[in-house]
Amino acid sequence: MKKLFIFSGLTLALAACGNGADEAKSEETHEAHEESGEHHHEHVLDINLTVDNEADPNVISVELLNDGEAYEADRVRFEVQAPEEEDTVWLNAEHQGEGVYTAEAAEVEAGEHTIVAHINGPEELHEHTEEVFEIK
Repeated sequence: MKKLFIFSGLTLALAACGNGADEAKSEETHEAHEESGEHHHEHVLDINLTVDNEADPNVISVELLNDGEAYEADRVRFEVQAPEEEDTVWLNAEHQGEGVYTAEAAEVEAGEHTIVAHINGPEELHEHTEEVFEIK
């Protein structure tokens, strides 16, 4: 019985030491994330979001510029939501070249919609812009 008690005490002591190491590791990870967050703010993209209602079906487009030069993103998606609606339509944009990404809005009903362009790039870049457009 004494062996079980001693073993339990050692286990608790080791667990307490391990928690301190995990906390220190968590702080290091948090600091690294903060540093990457600061680096994230160095990427300032000019984001020009538009909807071409003349196209059939309507086309949502975004042009990305970084310091006046075309920016090539890793992934661009459009989040489309009608006012007072809970359902959101996600559209994956296709790269057209020179920092331009488009998606057809065929599955989006006509009316006013909030469109958010989500841009993902290297080094955990995530930028977005939100605008309201009429879809015909």
